[in-house]
This record gives sequence, C-alpha cells and structure tokens, in this order.
Amino acid sequence: MILKKRLFMIGCCLAFVILLVLAYSLYKEKRIYEQYLTMNVRQDIVDLKSAIIHNDLILNRILENGKIINEMVEDGEQARQLQYNLIDMSQIINKYNLMNLSFSQETSWLVKPAQPFINHLGLEDIWPSTLFRMQMTFQRLDLINYPVSADLKTRIQEYQQLNNRWLHIVGDFESKEINEKDWPQLLSDLEQETRAYFEEKKVDFVKDDIWREALNPRYR
Repeated sequence: MILKKRLFMIGCCLAFVILLVLAYSLYKEKRIYEQYLTMNVRQDIVDLKSAIIHNDLILNRILENGKIINEMVEDGEQARQLQYNLIDMSQIINKYNLMNLSFSQETSWLVKPAQPFINHLGLEDIWPSTLFRMQMTFQRLDLINYPVSADLKTRIQEYQQLNNRWLHIVGDFESKEINEKDWPQLLSDLEQETRAYFEEKKVDFVKDDIWREALNPRYR
C-alpha cells in the first residue's frame, strides 16, 4: 500500500514537472514568436514608408519632365523603381493576409496569437487591387524614355494624389514614428483612405473600366 502511494506521488511529481516544462516551452515559443513578429513588423514599417516616400519623388519628377525616364538618373530607372516599390507594398499586405489566415487555422497550437500584429484585411479591400493596377502602368517599360500623353498624365496625377494621401498617413522618417502596436491601425487607415479617395472622385472602383485601364505607354 505504501509502495503504491509512493509510486502515485512520484507519478504526480513527474506529471507536474512535465506540465511545467511544457508550459515553459509554450511560453518561450510564444515569446520567440512575438519577437520574430516585432522585428518583421519594424522592417515592414520602414519598407512601406520608404516605398511611399520614394514613389512620391518619382511621380513628381515624371510630371515635371513630361516623360518616364528609364536610364540611370538620380531616381534610378523610374518605371522599374515604381513597379518594384508597388510590388513590395503588395507583398507586405499579402503577407499579413496570409498571417491572419494562419492565425485563424493554428490557434490550437499557439498559446495566444499576438493580437497587436493582426489586421483585418480581406479580399474585399481595394487597396491591394489599387496597387496592382498602378503596377500595370509601369510594367515592362524597357525603352530609355516614354513620353507622357495627356491621358497618362491625368492618370499619374491621380496616382500622385493617392500616394500623397498615403504619405500623410505614414509620414516621413523624421516627422512620424510608427510603433509595432500601431501597425494594424496603420494598414486599416491606408485602406480607408484609398476608399475615401474613390468615393470623393465618385469612381466605382470595381466597375469603372476607365480607371481599370492600365494606360501603359508600351502598348500605345
């Protein structure tokens, strides 16, 4: 009888130790996971701000010069730089969409997903589609210079206005510091500002064929 009690006590102690090790392991996993997210969010904030600021400079230069310059000038190859910046912005959004999906599917093994890094981006959002349509304008421009037609100038002015709204939200590197905890709100603000732009312009983003037209000078 005494032996059974001792074995029971030893079993309980072992179970308790195992639970402690498991709890610590899960806690450490969560801390490492949150630290990983923190480092990535910080870099994504920098990359997003840099892309928007850089796009503002290039779009202004294109409108000032009346042409898209693809030789190595101060801004680099303008069409390629704009396209790469827009792709980078799209990839950041797609990453967080996938992260949200992963969070919802893997809550069984995560102790608690890091809520500050979750943003409610969805398929109905128009900001990702806007970035893709902007990319189409500057795709595969391999000649040195492309003149800006009247229609294309109007379109690039729209891009500039929209990018300028995004710039007011993210700020430049000196005027505004964005913390990791503000990241979900920042992405939401960018989506809402994009929607507000099209509402003010009275453009149905989904159905409007004119805005959907890429106006890529390569095909004109």
